[in-house]
Amino acid sequence: MAAGNFRRARERRGKVPLRTKLIYGLGEMPGSHMNSAIGTLLALYYNQILGVSASTISIGMGLALLLDAFSDPLVGSYSDTLKTKLGRRHPLMYAASVPLGVFIALLFAPPSGLGELALIAWLFTFLILTRLTFTFFSVPWSAMTAELTDSYSERSEVVGWRMIVSYVLGALYGYLIFTFIFSGSDAFSQGQLNPENYVMFAPLLGALITMWCLITTHFTRDQVPYFYQSTDTQAFDLLYLFGSIRSALTNRNFVLLLTGSLMNFGVLGVLGFFDIFVNTYFWGLTGEDIGVITAFVPIGPIIAVLLVMKFQARFEKHRALAFALVGGMIMSMVGVTARLSGIFPEYESGLFLPLITLIATMNFFFSVLAGIMFISMVADLVDDQELKTGQRQEGVFAAGVAFSTKAVGSLGVIIGGFLLEYFIGFPSGQGQSEINEDVLFRLAITDAIIINSLLLIPAYLISKYDLTRSNFADVQAALQEYRQRLATPESAGDSMSDDKGSA
Repeated sequence: MAAGNFRRARERRGKVPLRTKLIYGLGEMPGSHMNSAIGTLLALYYNQILGVSASTISIGMGLALLLDAFSDPLVGSYSDTLKTKLGRRHPLMYAASVPLGVFIALLFAPPSGLGELALIAWLFTFLILTRLTFTFFSVPWSAMTAELTDSYSERSEVVGWRMIVSYVLGALYGYLIFTFIFSGSDAFSQGQLNPENYVMFAPLLGALITMWCLITTHFTRDQVPYFYQSTDTQAFDLLYLFGSIRSALTNRNFVLLLTGSLMNFGVLGVLGFFDIFVNTYFWGLTGEDIGVITAFVPIGPIIAVLLVMKFQARFEKHRALAFALVGGMIMSMVGVTARLSGIFPEYESGLFLPLITLIATMNFFFSVLAGIMFISMVADLVDDQELKTGQRQEGVFAAGVAFSTKAVGSLGVIIGGFLLEYFIGFPSGQGQSEINEDVLFRLAITDAIIINSLLLIPAYLISKYDLTRSNFADVQAALQEYRQRLATPESAGDSMSDDKGSA
């Protein structure tokens, strides 16, 4: 056994307080707002309103995401070795809060009169700054999931409350934004195509993101004594960084989970680039329609969280994750296939918006179920890794997930932009103009069928994961025994002698 020297200043008695779970869950909101703005509105704004080509936008977005991806292991590894009175995570989260809000506000507020090259430079600069700054907040924040509790079941609850907070507040945010900020007018029936609406949106978005960062950081400081700190002195350097990454990649289950996430986020990168175009032009949704849909979709996440909390003792996490990936894939195909077949109600029908909302709600149900299982599995692997290697790598594991999201997601974004411009043939700068039916057909088929079906690959990879509930109980028992031995000076000395002898 190779468990390392990690201690808590204070041992937790009982479960993590609900207040702490909720306040920690507020840390989802900066990423929720950022991803909603960048994934939903950025390409539409720069392509259809500012007239920049889709392929050029996708290259800028993709390269920004790729460059940002390489910062994740760096920040994660640095966070793991950081020693301050505020622990390993909070100083970085504090430092990122205000700059993050400023940079994303500027991203949606380019000066008027810029040419295409200047617009791309502006997009690239502030997208890079936004994403890099978000890494300094999100990687340490994500690493806290594994530190709040050692319980196999309670980790799923912590993640579940994260999801509830994210989707309930995210839905309220989306409803208010699309109903009031992006409301339609006589000149623009679809408010998301009105350039004036972005003037108010940009500073509001930045202020909200900074606010959530500061709230979750400040009001989780009381948990720092419960977090693990290394008793060894380890300075951060590049050799330590590469050693940490190499060590993490020796864990078979982490490699399986990471590879599955690479495929998943690559697919989601393409689909995310298409979403606002599908909603605006294929379905013909207005800002108010999107607001109504957004208001109801939290029903799906809430059901997913409640099911996990009640029934998680009856299923293995990796099987639930594979089920969620396949279920989400099927739901994404249903609506588009029905409309292309002529059996989906027309926009004027009273059933149109309720059915779209139901499909979106089911999609979010599967998405949240997958997210809970995935994040909880990563937290479990931190303990498994400590037992096998002696390194406790919450930051590196969280960074590995973030890296896969961004690195492969960046490729997905670039592929999405090129598909939109050159395969689908979607024109730039059309605003409210009618789009050719053939173009809309290619958009729908590419989005719902061709790209979406690739989710079968990560579902298959996840099915090979083998850290089960019973295996994890053995890991926890072994770690607990080792830590108790180290707590006794005589036992620690014997342990060191044994380690030297085995070496």
